[in-house]
Amino acid sequence: MASLSSLLFLPVPCALAMALLMAASACGGADTTGAARTEAASATPIVAPLMQDDGSASASDPRAVPADAAAWNRSGLYATAAQARQLADALGDGVLQIRVECCGIDAVEQATGIAWGLQAAHSLSADTPVLVSGLDLRLAAATANRLASGGLTHVWLVTP
Repeated sequence: MASLSSLLFLPVPCALAMALLMAASACGGADTTGAARTEAASATPIVAPLMQDDGSASASDPRAVPADAAAWNRSGLYATAAQARQLADALGDGVLQIRVECCGIDAVEQATGIAWGLQAAHSLSADTPVLVSGLDLRLAAATANRLASGGLTHVWLVTP
């Protein structure tokens, strides 16, 4: 930053601008970076984690519970798409992501078989997080129920 004596050799508009900058910085100035940080933070949605630090499941976000009671799963574990993304990003290959495709009981059988195959192939434990999603939430819930009945303890139904 220029000193006051160096301002004497600048043209008047430049000297005035430099003096104002020096005065602003001397008294703390305007913190536009703090305002930008606050603005960016308020634009970022807060996503509740699906798992506690001890590895247990967190309480489900009420917004993730399907409106259709026939799409509820027995475990009561539900996740929003944002929560599922957050867990998958945090744990990478330590999460099974199962997508139930169309249609009927065959889709449930196929998705369940894929989940068991992946668990066996990667030697994953029964408490490995499993995220089950699909366009038909009833089929996805049926898949989640089968996996939980088979012994998997952390199976979430991911809702849109």
